[in-house]
Amino acid sequence: MDFFKRYGAIGPSQQQSPSETIQRLADRVETSTLLEDKRAAVLSLKGLSREYRKETGEAALSALLTVLKENREDQNLLKAVLETLTNLCTRDSPQGGTTNVGAAAGDIAAQFSQAILDDNDDVISVLLELLGDADFYVRYYTVQLLGTLHMHAGENLQKRVLVSPTGVGRLVDLLSDQRDIIRNEGIQLLIAMTESNADIQKIVAFENAFDRLLGIVDEEGGVRGNIVVQDCLQLLHNLLNYNVSNQNFFRETSGIQRLPSLLITDPSQTAAGRNGTAGFDADEEIEWTAQHARNMLVVLDVIRMLIQSGNTNTVSNQTAMQQCGIIPPLLQLALAYEAPSSVRSQALYAIGDIIRSHEANQNLFQRILITAAPEDEDVDAKPIPEPAIVIVIRLSVGKRPQGVAENEYYIVRAAAAYLVQAYVGSNPDAQLALAATLTPPGDADTATEPEKHQSAGSLIVSVLLDWRETGSEDVWRVWYASLLLSTILRDFTECKEQALKISIGDESKGEEPISLLNELISQARQAAQDGASARISLAMLTLICVWLADFPKGVATFLDESANVSFIVEQINGSSGVNALVQGVAAFLFGLIYQFDIDSETPMSREDLYPILSKRVGADQLLVRVQRLRDAKEFQYAVGLAAGTHSNAYGGIPNEVYFDNVFTDMFKQHYEGFRAAVRLSPNEALANPNYAYLQGGMAGYAGSVASGSAPGTPSLAAAGISRAASPAIPLATSVSAPSAHAQSMESVISKSELEALQAQLVDQAQQIENLQRELAEAAAGSKQSVESTEDSSEISQMLAQERELREKAEAERDAQAAQVESLSAELERLQKQNLESALSPENPDAAQLASLENQLSELRVKSEADTSSWNSERAELQKKLANAEKQVVKAAAAVRNTSKKKEQQQTAALENLQKDVKAKDEEIAKLKAQIAELESQVKEIAQVSELKSKLASMEKEQEDLLVYLADQDQQAKEYRALLRKHGEDIPLSDDDDDEE
Repeated sequence: MDFFKRYGAIGPSQQQSPSETIQRLADRVETSTLLEDKRAAVLSLKGLSREYRKETGEAALSALLTVLKENREDQNLLKAVLETLTNLCTRDSPQGGTTNVGAAAGDIAAQFSQAILDDNDDVISVLLELLGDADFYVRYYTVQLLGTLHMHAGENLQKRVLVSPTGVGRLVDLLSDQRDIIRNEGIQLLIAMTESNADIQKIVAFENAFDRLLGIVDEEGGVRGNIVVQDCLQLLHNLLNYNVSNQNFFRETSGIQRLPSLLITDPSQTAAGRNGTAGFDADEEIEWTAQHARNMLVVLDVIRMLIQSGNTNTVSNQTAMQQCGIIPPLLQLALAYEAPSSVRSQALYAIGDIIRSHEANQNLFQRILITAAPEDEDVDAKPIPEPAIVIVIRLSVGKRPQGVAENEYYIVRAAAAYLVQAYVGSNPDAQLALAATLTPPGDADTATEPEKHQSAGSLIVSVLLDWRETGSEDVWRVWYASLLLSTILRDFTECKEQALKISIGDESKGEEPISLLNELISQARQAAQDGASARISLAMLTLICVWLADFPKGVATFLDESANVSFIVEQINGSSGVNALVQGVAAFLFGLIYQFDIDSETPMSREDLYPILSKRVGADQLLVRVQRLRDAKEFQYAVGLAAGTHSNAYGGIPNEVYFDNVFTDMFKQHYEGFRAAVRLSPNEALANPNYAYLQGGMAGYAGSVASGSAPGTPSLAAAGISRAASPAIPLATSVSAPSAHAQSMESVISKSELEALQAQLVDQAQQIENLQRELAEAAAGSKQSVESTEDSSEISQMLAQERELREKAEAERDAQAAQVESLSAELERLQKQNLESALSPENPDAAQLASLENQLSELRVKSEADTSSWNSERAELQKKLANAEKQVVKAAAAVRNTSKKKEQQQTAALENLQKDVKAKDEEIAKLKAQIAELESQVKEIAQVSELKSKLASMEKEQEDLLVYLADQDQQAKEYRALLRKHGEDIPLSDDDDDEE
């Protein structure tokens, strides 16, 4: 009190400025030896720190940090210092038009925060030690100060915490504090510090944080608890997000086994039969609050994060979830009609992720039966168990519950379709099982009760055929029914044949049976005539495209009705009133029909369809229609989405949803084959070496590329090369001729020498023939290699090998020719020797020798002629090989140029994507900054409100004190008067004088 009296004694002429007052107080904090004086000065600075933040920080920050490090034994002093430092580092929220002022104040707060972090004596270590202080206020304000510092310099603070040996451990210990306020502040601080720091995530996880967090959730009432539960679950999400080691640790410490209990919203609810029948009581309605929904969404997000597609631990986590029985409570949550649509949809997505590409989980899901309570009040009625897949399909294509907007219920339909696709994917047995349930609707009134006692396939078919009877609200029902039927039929001929057997119409009632395929075309025609939503027409046409792709038998059934082709052509040629997307799909469907019209029993052959294609439609117009479809933003939107994700996470119908992933995948698979097929007449298609490619889409294309016959692959003119082996015939003849003549001279020439020469000549001829065959095979092999490769380096290598082999063959031929000449010379020498001996008087066969000499002359002439022919043919072969090499070089250059262009296009596209990502990152950073600023403003507004309430309370207390003092003065006067009345000598006071 003496301190304030001294400042109050200063007269008006000696009034100090705020800066001078703050400087005097800072000096007193720094130089005072008495804790009372320090405490009084710090309290005064705390009061001034909000209004005069900059002056207080510049003058007293260093002194306050010194007190924090040196005077930790005084709890009240520590409390005041921590509050003052928090005030200095807290950003004020701008009010009205004072945005610039608020930003400047934020910069000042950030500067003071950085100054604290840059302190040489490491104030952060001191603060982490104070987290273990037993005093409530010291611990509370320490956590608040750390949170404020993290708001301004989070990365720097995280580094300082990681350096401290027990820093992270002290933060985790806050989760065990019995005082809820401190525990909750610690959770908020850990959420901020684990958002993006993997090292802190790992340390926090190994400090037994998982068990502590789930324990707090249980203490606060599970998912039905307050916002503290959401904070704990969000911290759990942060610890697992993009952290494989933490996910493994969570699974190994039985964390996954504790997730099913979080999904049960009421302890009385049970999922009877983990692998059998789940019970659902329709009479038990749970009230869902907004906080309850937020808590549940975080739990579901954690489950889906653990089983993301492509992660190495996904299969292990899927197995662990199946073993702990998480699917039944998820199903119970998905079928809780009182639950928000966002919660139900995420539960369905989670089930789909758990069973996706996991055979054991898919089989388990297949065996689950769901028993629902009866809808009527007949107590004798027994509930009928139904397979879970039937219930899920009913969610996707069934009637919307009353009181639920289609915009809200749409996300449930999308999630249910995702679950069906996850169940059918990589599961041909499930595909066949669902295809077997495809039956026409029964006699029930499908308009009023289309879902009662129907199989999965029958329900899908009834929705597709009876959409007009229930009004326009069935647009999305039809769309998803088309998606589910496409999923069942895709890439499975047996399923397509099974669906082709379905006939609509009862002959006993005089109705003409019609195949389901043609009935779908009739429905599409009716939708076009009625001017129904384009989504209905697209649903029908895309389904037919998926059905007929790679299915000639289905194409033949489609062509049974000539009106079908007329309708498709009308849709393609329509200039007005026809949606451009419908035109594109119709054009693609017509191309598929023309491409796969190869069944022997087709009622309209390709020759019948070609005039329609070339004259009524036009191949160019057909391609333009399909190209426009391919470039449409609606089609590209579907291409960019994963299977089944046709909605955002929590509500709303995207305006771009017109196509499903099944159709877009099929479109991409058959697009190139479609383009090639529609450009060829039937005769050209049959004569085309790529006929298998035209029939089989990309599958046929792959085979064509393997054989070097696919369109667009480089090829060489093989003229002449295939005849590379032809010179072997005359050469063999010419070489064998001397052998034949030599045999006629065995009588005069030494028999052993002639036999040796003959064998040697035959061997040489055989070697030459083999070399010629090897050269021809090398030329043909180089041709196929060039045609089947698109890599310029491989082409160059093959050319080099061919050139080396050719040079080797030519060298061998030269050597063989030299040996032939040598053998001929040796034969001539022997002939001369034998001739001389024959002309001697002792030889009686001179005439015979003369005849032999004539034959030898003829042999020489023939040999020279054969040699000349071989040389000319050899020159021709060399010329053709040179031409072939030039063509190979040209093809390699063309391939190289094409690859370079593609690389440039890909580089440009990548740069554009990087620019887009950078722009999005900047927008996200700005939004995060705005969010942080708004949060700070909210906190400061709350603090201002608190201060105002405190000020009002103090003013009330002051008024009460004045009243009390007035009462005391009055009582004192009365006592003095009473004493004087009884004769006591009481001196008069100033108040008594005034009274008199």
